[in-house]
Amino acid sequence: MEGRQRPDEKKKLSSQNTEVACRRLVLGPLCDDDQMSRRLAFQIVLACVLPVLLAEFSAVSQGQQASARSAALGTSCLYDFERGEIPNCIRKSTNGDLFVNQQVLKQLQFGSSGLAVVRATENGWMYVSRIGKVVITGVPTFDNWADTFHDGLGRVVRNGKYGFANQKGQLVIATVYDGAMNFEGRKAKVCKGCTNKCIEPECEHRAFTGGEWLEIDTKGIVISRIRAKN
Repeated sequence: MEGRQRPDEKKKLSSQNTEVACRRLVLGPLCDDDQMSRRLAFQIVLACVLPVLLAEFSAVSQGQQASARSAALGTSCLYDFERGEIPNCIRKSTNGDLFVNQQVLKQLQFGSSGLAVVRATENGWMYVSRIGKVVITGVPTFDNWADTFHDGLGRVVRNGKYGFANQKGQLVIATVYDGAMNFEGRKAKVCKGCTNKCIEPECEHRAFTGGEWLEIDTKGIVISRIRAKN
């Protein structure tokens, strides 16, 4: 007469049955209806698949957290030469917009346009709104500081090309010129084919030379052609 199975033997058999069922999920059909109920089949699927899904979710979550920590560190910026560079100053939002750290924002000096100047290590000179959002990037240097607005427009540089943006950050005149001077009397001189060269040994000051020079209005319409600057 056969004796009853001990609890440890039952547990071992249950584990073996689960392992066999998991192998069948990979190698072939689970089993016939007369061998296993749908409920047990569902439990076995969870036992096989759930650990894999949890592991993948954990890996993705850890990667996202690492990226968030990296973005939270931000980049340094400068708004006062005496104070020097401030760490963790510029941060990028999830949609790619740049923002100034709130502690730094409180220290900025805003002009009548409602904008303040900062210089980031990676982005150069920029204009920032009162809420801390960077509205204009690619601002060229003028007299060791950020270039200013003239007739409501300021020069910007994209991929080495000059254009003009308004104080809202809207690009009014496309960045298609190799050089540009600031507006004066609602007219600006721009050039195509010119080069930006140092005009002294220390290269503290630079100037555009050569090329074809044009005069445009605040809408970007060419008013006249002028002689090249040499």
